[in-house]
Amino acid sequence: MDEGRKGRGSRFYALMTLWACLAACDGKDTRPGAASDDVAGRSSAAPDLAPLTARRDQVRDFEADLAAKRHPGDGGGSARVTAAPERVVAGGAGRWTIEYTVGERGIEPGGVITLMPEPFWGWSTPQAERREFPGYTEVTSKAQGDATFRTATYGGAEAGMFLVTVEGAALEPGDTVTLDYGAGPAGARADRYAGRGARLWLAVDSDGDGVRALVESSPSVDVEAREPARAVLLGPSIVRPGETARYSVSLLDEWANAAPKLDSGEPWITGAAISGYPVDWSGPESVEIGASGSADFEVRVGEARPGSVRLTATVALPDETAVEAEANPSWVDASAPLIFWADLHGHSGLSDGTGAVEDYFRYARDVARLDVIALTDHDHFGVAFLDARPEWWKRIESLNGEFHEPGRFVSILGYEWTSWIHGHRHVLYFDGSGEVLSSISREGQPSHDTPTKLWDALRGQQALTIAHHSSGNPIPVNWTFPPDPELEPVTEVVSVHGSSEARDAPHVVAGSRPGQFVRDQLERGYRLGFIGSGDSHDGHPGLPHLSPGYGWRPANTQRGELVGTGGLAAIRASELSGGAVYEALRARRTYATSGPRIAVRERAASGGTRIEAAGTAPFVKADLVLGPPGAGLRSLPLEQLSAASSARDVAVLIPENEAKAHAYVYLRFVQGDGGTAWYGPLWSATSF
Repeated sequence: MDEGRKGRGSRFYALMTLWACLAACDGKDTRPGAASDDVAGRSSAAPDLAPLTARRDQVRDFEADLAAKRHPGDGGGSARVTAAPERVVAGGAGRWTIEYTVGERGIEPGGVITLMPEPFWGWSTPQAERREFPGYTEVTSKAQGDATFRTATYGGAEAGMFLVTVEGAALEPGDTVTLDYGAGPAGARADRYAGRGARLWLAVDSDGDGVRALVESSPSVDVEAREPARAVLLGPSIVRPGETARYSVSLLDEWANAAPKLDSGEPWITGAAISGYPVDWSGPESVEIGASGSADFEVRVGEARPGSVRLTATVALPDETAVEAEANPSWVDASAPLIFWADLHGHSGLSDGTGAVEDYFRYARDVARLDVIALTDHDHFGVAFLDARPEWWKRIESLNGEFHEPGRFVSILGYEWTSWIHGHRHVLYFDGSGEVLSSISREGQPSHDTPTKLWDALRGQQALTIAHHSSGNPIPVNWTFPPDPELEPVTEVVSVHGSSEARDAPHVVAGSRPGQFVRDQLERGYRLGFIGSGDSHDGHPGLPHLSPGYGWRPANTQRGELVGTGGLAAIRASELSGGAVYEALRARRTYATSGPRIAVRERAASGGTRIEAAGTAPFVKADLVLGPPGAGLRSLPLEQLSAASSARDVAVLIPENEAKAHAYVYLRFVQGDGGTAWYGPLWSATSF
């Protein structure tokens, strides 16, 4: 095989492996290598640099891409949209006319122009075979020579790319090629999630050697939400008697996009009737939801009570119906540690998510009403790479600082260390600045391609790393590197991928392997606190469990509402500041949920520790997980705190002698709608 053809094949495969990984990074099943029970039996005495779970082909392809020599004309030229729908809504159809102007180096016969709408969340794959199918694309040109074109499509109905190969004669500088995307009667379907700046990526291989580069001026499209179909009401989980508490109600469409407008594009101004106040609480009977699609309101809290409080908002919708949104439960408690809700892991359109960076932060603050947020786009995964674009990192750093407002909203600078050898970790910088220490090695630069190298580079900084989807797909964590006790005190046990806690957990991560679960690592003697976080890719930090894409289903005549997969960290910090959150994480003053804001508190009790939980749906069980010796699991009886709560406010007792008899114990509360909370772990001679 000649070198040109060899390079073409290698580069083409590199592009295709991106598509092979896309489903995995949204929690769908891929198979990254042969599973083996031997994983569980390996010694942790020395880190394994070649774990059985490594996806070496993925790394080789990225390395080949970095090493490939690009022709000066690769990625040349410019692109613009010359005709487009006036407004496109999530999942809606449209037609976009894209004009590409050839760059100063031209495109030789055999060269390729590639059109690739963001290949992640529902854009139709461009194709020229079936006019009646979505994504039909016509190619025309205004050229000085007699160039002709051959087209080919790779990928399925979504997440594909369209190759236009130049034949006959070269395209000269200034020639134009028009790609009419969505030219058939079905149009082209847009992203199912709303977001600004969705890219219609073009790439050019100007000399036909199989190596291409992105056209930097690839156009973008703003995708808007559909009209309101749902509402969400959120508030604090611990409130103090006699103090003021802030709640927020927001409009959502059926895919949990923030939905302030009608399908016509006009804002939907509506009201929300607020009910459910205890007799000694005071607050507004109604609030107006204006053009932003959200409304905040304050209430005066009354005295402490045995059960929790759940307010309700009744919101008028455009179809002349009304929808009720019940708030997460609030304990009225003068002394329990405050709970700050955090989503420390998620992605935007800069990697394999959707939407603009600023909209990610805005959704977290104004819609999901989170207290703490981190955006963690991949270092080296997606269409373009964060580790090669310092201007992107600078933009994230700047916006992170703009949204950071201690006392109201804490934003933490972060990125994802996306190792396809040792597993994925997100890196968090709590002082607002830091570097992208890439998992992919580059010639002439320091290497951070193992967990130890990453931790060594971070040591001395106010930084933490957090492993995630550690038991399975898209790649398990290489646990033969013991988590650094200073830099990795907690681990993410649940996200949109499911749970990595244990084989017997609800919604286990696909492709999970023996010995890879978090419980296995506790039995090894690793000390890890529990958090959840979303790993959302839909632009909805804090609320991915409300998306049909992650398994949310509305109630029907046969059953109640089912929540999807997701994750949140409950952080018990002394105050809402970056420093206090950092200290709470280091001290493992955390617990995890799969997305619902399940409030958990402790009470002293004779003979043990009483744990009370207030859920967003009735609880069906509480499991006490026991570490060695005699590791196991048993269900605890649920004490219902009040008849009115319908098993949504419950308590369990952990006997003192049982807690002391095992290396660790922790609790797992499970709701009937699938929502789950993991409380602990408690190690012998410590407290929660």
